[in-house]
Amino acid sequence: MSYQIQQMISTLSNKVLRLQKVNSDRDYSGGGWYEDISHAMFLYSDFSFNYVIETFRSVTGGGLSMPYQNREEYRGHWKITYENFTTYITFTFEDYSQQKYETQNLGTGLQKMGEHTWNRYLIS
Repeated sequence: MSYQIQQMISTLSNKVLRLQKVNSDRDYSGGGWYEDISHAMFLYSDFSFNYVIETFRSVTGGGLSMPYQNREEYRGHWKITYENFTTYITFTFEDYSQQKYETQNLGTGLQKMGEHTWNRYLIS
């Protein structure tokens, strides 16, 4: 196993990667919408993962509010590969589908995965 793979496994084992996207819009009538999507990828040292997506949306207008909340969970296994001087993380879900992302340790508490920078925390 290469040094890059061992280093990334050590960096990611027993960590949670978090990414939050918040969007909102207001119009002149006082109506608008708000959206908060939170991603949490729990990476365990046995190479299993739990991926949780929590969504909250609210649309307001005419004195009414329409909230929406949802939680999705996915499980599977993760692995690190090193190809052509690039480190990748591959997620294999329970339904055997796969997603593969370039990944990089950006320093204390930050992990690049795909095109996004995630916050990295120790699972407590």
